[in-house]
Amino acid sequence: MRLAADPSSLTLVVSRRFAAAPERVFDAWFDPNAVGAWLFSTPGGVSKHVEIDARVGGGFAIHEQRGESLATHFGAYLEIVRPRRIVFTFGTDQQARSTPGSSIQASSTIVTVEIQPDGDGGSLLTLTHLLNAEWSAQSASIRAGWESILEGLARATGEPGNGHTLILHRSFDAPGVLVWKAWTEAEHMMRWLCPAGFKVLFAEVDLRTGGKWRSGMRSPDGNEYVAGGEYREIDRPSRLVLTHKWESNDLEPRVTTEITVTLNERDGRTDMIFVQAGLGSVESALSHKGGWTGAFDNLARLAIALAQANP
Repeated sequence: MRLAADPSSLTLVVSRRFAAAPERVFDAWFDPNAVGAWLFSTPGGVSKHVEIDARVGGGFAIHEQRGESLATHFGAYLEIVRPRRIVFTFGTDQQARSTPGSSIQASSTIVTVEIQPDGDGGSLLTLTHLLNAEWSAQSASIRAGWESILEGLARATGEPGNGHTLILHRSFDAPGVLVWKAWTEAEHMMRWLCPAGFKVLFAEVDLRTGGKWRSGMRSPDGNEYVAGGEYREIDRPSRLVLTHKWESNDLEPRVTTEITVTLNERDGRTDMIFVQAGLGSVESALSHKGGWTGAFDNLARLAIALAQANP
């Protein structure tokens, strides 16, 4: 079934190479015993129930327990051509699982997965997600989510993968330029860049592509931690990409992760999408989630203070 694109939609494309053959990568999308561990899974989430009706007109339902809430993802299969093509609707509403004729529910979007042979027995997967206007504002977060999902698929097909991805959303009561300043100016980083209960000791910034940043903090029990990295992309005041690495102590000192911060201002408020890719384990992702959540609480308070000082 082919569907005409909504002129207001945004096309998002993510590709990844796999060591596994196309047949193995294709079949992993329909294995109910394994798919809950990688498709729409999150650090700390627990797969509760997976339903897959692998036929055109059939659909899927994937349920994951995330703390006290149950996250659900539904879809309907529009095309299944083994081992090279899968097309399905995708949404978090039960209606996304139904396909009455060619009418796709407004709450759902369309995902196309194409798999080609690549190299010595491997494969190249290209995923295209046609986002409707409602979802387009979250495109950076959705892209990071699919990249994380494909890393999980790599592990499910026998590869070690490239780590785990943490995605956090936060809104601040301040214009985007002020939240940007909080991320990129040392005097402001000194006031928030640490978990709850910690104290920032110093912050150093060389804000240019290839420039370095560095910051230290002290825990309530007196332990000191230093992290640093390099700026890879700077698009003021909406997008910042930087690496992150712990210099010493027991916080994965050999692991370099990549952080992407996307800021979208609406009516004087700023929505932030935070993505940290390349974390070494689920436990590391959960640890960083707790630390960043506390830091973003600090940032929220700072954002209000900056907005009041710059009316």
